[in-house]
Amino acid sequence: MADDKLSLDEVRKMAAEIGMTHLADEHLQQLLRAMRAAQARRTALPTGNLTPADEPMHVFRLENGK
Repeated sequence: MADDKLSLDEVRKMAAEIGMTHLADEHLQQLLRAMRAAQARRTALPTGNLTPADEPMHVFRLENGK
């Protein structure tokens, strides 16, 4: 199901499944808008020819003794 077709009740059910049971309707509306924005960004990314080398790599280093 595309995120732009989600209803507020479906978002409420999804939130409840992950323990977010005390959200007000205002917060659920914000969550719905955020989900739609994330989907729009995902569909705009050109991912057809990405390789594992294109994945961002994060390197952390902890110096000894500090």
